[in-house]
Amino acid sequence: MSRFRKKVEEIHFSKKDSLSVLKPLSSIYGSLMRLRREIYNRNILKRRTSGCFTIAVGNLTYGGTGKTPVVINLAEMLSKKGLRIGIIHSGYGSSQHRSRRAKRVTDSKNGPEVGDEATELFVRARDALVYSCRDRLDAIERAIMDGGVNVCILDDAFQYLKIDPDINILVVDLNERFGNGQCLPAGPMREPKEAIRDADIIWFVTHKDHKRDICTEKEFLSINAALKFIYSQFRLESIINPKENKTLDSSKIEGNIVSFAGIGRGHRFTDMLEALDLKTSEHLSFSDHHRYTRDDIKLINDTARRHKASYVITTEKDYLRDASLLEKIENLHILRVFLEITEGKNELENLCGSLT
Repeated sequence: MSRFRKKVEEIHFSKKDSLSVLKPLSSIYGSLMRLRREIYNRNILKRRTSGCFTIAVGNLTYGGTGKTPVVINLAEMLSKKGLRIGIIHSGYGSSQHRSRRAKRVTDSKNGPEVGDEATELFVRARDALVYSCRDRLDAIERAIMDGGVNVCILDDAFQYLKIDPDINILVVDLNERFGNGQCLPAGPMREPKEAIRDADIIWFVTHKDHKRDICTEKEFLSINAALKFIYSQFRLESIINPKENKTLDSSKIEGNIVSFAGIGRGHRFTDMLEALDLKTSEHLSFSDHHRYTRDDIKLINDTARRHKASYVITTEKDYLRDASLLEKIENLHILRVFLEITEGKNELENLCGSLT
């Protein structure tokens, strides 16, 4: 990741007001996003309903907040209730994002074509049908025709206003929330905070130990009094050697470690490594959805050799972006995590139960 981009992110997600020169542009952008949502809410532009129950999962800021793990969690819970689940992803960061024809994800090595997140959804949500397409309605229709799905979960769809979902889930990072609170380009927000009015559930995500945040709940309830809240925390599921298909115990890892990642808000990955007492000799940071090249692989291998690293650790999302290429990295290992619901599980169980 370029130093400039990293610095801008630091400012956006801090409480500092360091980009005030961009506030007029943020005001214009925020007004346009507010107007866009209002046009749909007033039915000037019509939202369409799908042929099955739909759940939209999204966020209000750019970068990774944990939407994909939330979708995986939902899909697993609903599948256990006997429902047939379809997951719809835009294919962002892949060649499929340019297509309006839905493609079903059927191969874990298909990351370059369908996208890293869609591939991760296919690998992790094994009982769901996963489709990659920028036209979400076409993908829903395909899912219904192909697999007779009862429920479709739309990943990164809070701003996809063409569809009127049955449930809108807004994922919020409990530690960073909305950063400096400004819309782009002065801040990280994709639209103004009052869009919370259209949410049904706020799903808080964190990688740290936490308590229920009553102050934040009250702030959000002042915008939308009908909100329900779910709290969740990232936990380690396993560390995997993909070449040998072996799982390692993190407590038994010894020797030097080099890590790398190309994800939104990449510091969360290094924070989790530190929490597991896995201290890295060096971390290489790439931009979100970065398409790795042979030069990148050489850089990673050279860095690992320089530190005499016994382990090179990355995220599952990075690995699935182009598994065939990344397997050329020596001593490659994947950190696999899951979301544990810490509060609000009854709310989610009630939601799942109401669909059966």
